[in-house]
Parts: sequence; C-alpha cells; structure tokens
Amino acid sequence: MTAKRLILATPVLLWALASLRTQDRPITIRPRPQEEIILAVPDAQSARQEVPPQLAEAIRTFNQVLWDDLKFSGHFTLAGKSFYPPRPVGKLEDINYEAWDSLPFKVSFMTAGTLDLVGGVLRAEPYVVDMKQRTRVIGQRLSGGPEQARQIAHRWADEIVYRLTAGQSKGIASTRIAYTSRHGAAKEIYVMDYDGFDQRAFTRNGSTNLFPRWAPDNSKITFVSARTGKWEINIHSIVDGSRLPFPMFNSFASNPSISPDGTQLVFSLRTSRGDTDVFVSRLDGSNRQNITNNPAIDTSPTWSPSGRQIAFVSSREGAGGQIHICDSDGANVRRIVKEGGIADMPAWSPDGRWIAFHWMPRQAENFDIYVAEVSSGRIYQLTSDSGSNESPSWAPDSRHLTFQSNRDGSSQIYIMLADGAELRKITSQGSNTSPSWGGYYVSRE
Repeated sequence: MTAKRLILATPVLLWALASLRTQDRPITIRPRPQEEIILAVPDAQSARQEVPPQLAEAIRTFNQVLWDDLKFSGHFTLAGKSFYPPRPVGKLEDINYEAWDSLPFKVSFMTAGTLDLVGGVLRAEPYVVDMKQRTRVIGQRLSGGPEQARQIAHRWADEIVYRLTAGQSKGIASTRIAYTSRHGAAKEIYVMDYDGFDQRAFTRNGSTNLFPRWAPDNSKITFVSARTGKWEINIHSIVDGSRLPFPMFNSFASNPSISPDGTQLVFSLRTSRGDTDVFVSRLDGSNRQNITNNPAIDTSPTWSPSGRQIAFVSSREGAGGQIHICDSDGANVRRIVKEGGIADMPAWSPDGRWIAFHWMPRQAENFDIYVAEVSSGRIYQLTSDSGSNESPSWAPDSRHLTFQSNRDGSSQIYIMLADGAELRKITSQGSNTSPSWGGYYVSRE
C-alpha cells in the first residue's frame, strides 16, 4: 500500500470536472503548489492536568474547527490521525521525532499546542514545527472568551495558511458570507461565518430583501429591498446597520455592487422603454450613467477586480440571457457564453482569471455552476446531476466558491473548492439564496 493511500487527506492537487467542450481533459483551477505539503494536526492539549468541563468543550471545538479549516483550505494534505504516534503532543518537548519519522509517509509540518482557561479567558498557545528541520517555525498566543474557541481556531488556521504558503493566501476561515434567508413570508439579509456558524439577521424589516453584496473593504452591504412597496437599492453599514443615502428611482432596480475602489456603484435599472439596462453611479447615486443603453434586457452586473471592466447578462442576441463583458464605460462589449441556453449571475474571481456563473445549456433541465476563463473563453462545469445550482460567489482567495442549490429539496447555501471538490452544505433551515462571500478582514504586509 502506498503512502498516498494511507493518508486521509485533502489532496493538494484536485482536478476539476472536465471541460464542457473537451470532456477528456482535466483542468486545475487552483494554483499548483511547488511541492506537496503534508500537515499533521494532532489534537491540542490542556495546559493543566485536571480539565474543567468548560475548557474540555473549548478544546474539542478548537480541534474540530482547526481540522475542518485546514482541510477545506485546499493547500495541504492532512495526515490521517489514525497513523499518529500514541503520545499526545502539547508542548514542543512532547514530540518524539523518531516515532513520527517511522510513519509510512513523511510529514512536512505539524501544528500542535495547548489551551488553558484562566480567569474566564481562553488562552491558546499553538505552534507549527518543521518536521524535516525539527524546529518551530510559527508560534502565537491567542485569547478570548471560552465561547470564542471557534474564532480562535479560525485565526490560527488562517495564520498557518498564510505562513506555509509564503503569503500566497491569507486563508478564508475568518471570512463571512451574506445571503438572503426566508423564514415565513419575509426574506431578510443574513450574515454567517464562512462555515455556516453564527447566522445572524442583518435586516429586520419584514419585507423582501435580495441580492446582498459586500463592499470590497467589508464596511457595507448592498442589496435591493421592497420595504417601501417599490424595489429600491440599499447600502447599509456593516458596523451599525445604518442606511447610506441613495435615491429611489421610482423604477425597478436590482443587483447593486460597489466598485473595487469603493467609490462607484453598478446596478441594473428599468428604463422608460420597459427594458433594464446597466447603470453606473457614484456611491450616493449621483452622476448616474447608462452604460449599456440597449433595448434588450441587460442585468446582473459585476465588477472586474481592476474596476476597468464589468460582466453582465444580456438578451441582446436572442432569447435567454448570456454572459457579456464590457469596459466600465460600456465600450468594447463581447460575449463570453456563446453556446446558447440561459446564463446568469456572473461573478468575477478576485484574481481576475475566471468568471463564475450559473447556466442551463440547451436541452439541460437544471442550472449548474460553470466558470469561464477570461483570457481564453474556455468554459468548465463544476456541478452536475444534483438539482439546480445557482448564484456563485468567490471567496477572496479565488480558490473557493459559494452558491445556492436545491439538491436536497429546499434552497440552501453550499461552499466548495473552485474545482468542485470538498463540497459542504452550510445552511439547513428555511430557504437560503444569493450568497455573497465577503473579503479579508485583516491586512497583512
């Protein structure tokens, strides 16, 4: 039996589903690491011999969340715990390097550490060891209330990802997702941790609120609401929920999105002709410009990471919507999806390489998630044979996606690696749609 088969792991290299047009050729959407990183994650230990129940529960939570975060990161192969030497690893001196070297695979790095509860404060002292050099390479002291064990694990997971990838990724464990959740007659905007925990209502107006989108700096959320009886654009502070001034256009408005530099808003608006066009304005609604100005239906706009281009959906070439790209002033329009069918909700990856969208090709029965490579126009399918999958949104690392799916009956939110692997369902109650993955909160130099 090979070492590969002995490791219970998230593979560092996972293949996407085959291209729609080249079914036999696998692709890699995520960046290929220079070498495989096999990471051991033994359970963190108590810093004291007698473990009170509150500390024991915090340790269990920390260990499970850290494992899940690192596995979903897509950067490492996690060495299966059943192969670990029996001696627990808390402090550095607990590591028996000879025992670890005798495993049927070579561990690249190990994260371990201790947790303690002092005066009602949970204190974690995790570290990472280079198992080849036998030296500690990362160490931190993290603290918070015992109920914050999840957040502490998220912070440590992000630090591991950042340091062991040499800054290639900041990690996504501390990011959040906004979405629309229906409970009863109302549809409110909710916000949750990336893994589905800590779900909280962001709006409480008892009306229908749709299409939430984060500002690039996470300071605001835009959405449309029917709270006044007309569809209007809302921009709310994430800090206190206050609404920023924005005019009502006395017409159907939808899909607002703040530009990467935070100064402009793109949205779709019904015109006097009766169709919808894509508009750009300042954040207060001033200097409004119709950038598509076409009798067809133009909607679902999204910014490129540079802010120089906009992807949107248009019916200008016939029935159904198709994905198009134009400059931010509306010039140089070109079509991305040319095979027909119905496509919608484009989302530009933060690295600029991909546009994700949902698409129902001709003769298909459901929508699925696809990505188009911007430079080549090649299209790849990420979901299949599992209900209708819609409204993709990228994580800030361009390696993960969230989307809605009714594969289990009701519409719920899912997350996955950007090649379709490591699929996880993160909501289960009510009906949940239109997820939007927020950006990073901590800026590292």
